Amino acid sequence: MNTTSFSQPWPHWIADDFLSAECLAECKSIQIQTAQRIPGRRVGSERLFITDQNAEQYPALYELWQSLHQGPVREYFEYHTKQNFQHMFPRVEVLSDWGDFYLEPHHDHLEKRLTAMIYTNHEQLYPGTELINGYRIESQDNRCFFFVPSVETVHGYPATHFEKVRRCLQINYWTYSV
Repeated sequence: MNTTSFSQPWPHWIADDFLSAECLAECKSIQIQTAQRIPGRRVGSERLFITDQNAEQYPALYELWQSLHQGPVREYFEYHTKQNFQHMFPRVEVLSDWGDFYLEPHHDHLEKRLTAMIYTNHEQLYPGTELINGYRIESQDNRCFFFVPSVETVHGYPATHFEKVRRCLQINYWTYSV
């Protein structure tokens, strides 16, 4: 996997061909679409997290989640971010944005120690995350954009209407169990 680091507008990394073929196919196969209930925020909407409870339903995504606890994916993120995720709580969420959508510019909760977004072309490839000053991540199928949250890492998504599902996978490490 080819990983590139960027310092502007704030430190972040981009890795292409991030997920295994099985994991990417499984992510794309999920039949769910989520309308945003509270404009500008993800809270209050139907959400799909990968946990022990759905391990049999999503075995490849569950394997990814397990690797975030102890395995090569955790080691990969630790290597690039120079962070230690040993006592953190990883979370994997399948995002299926549909309809009117907007994320107000914000920095992530500082209790997060990693934010990663893997873009897909599930039904349609949509533009990537918008950082500050109009800088936008170029999305590609199976491209992972990740960073260590801080007060400087302001990002969002401009108001749009997703005619088809925008499927992404979000990975976070939290300092507490969520």
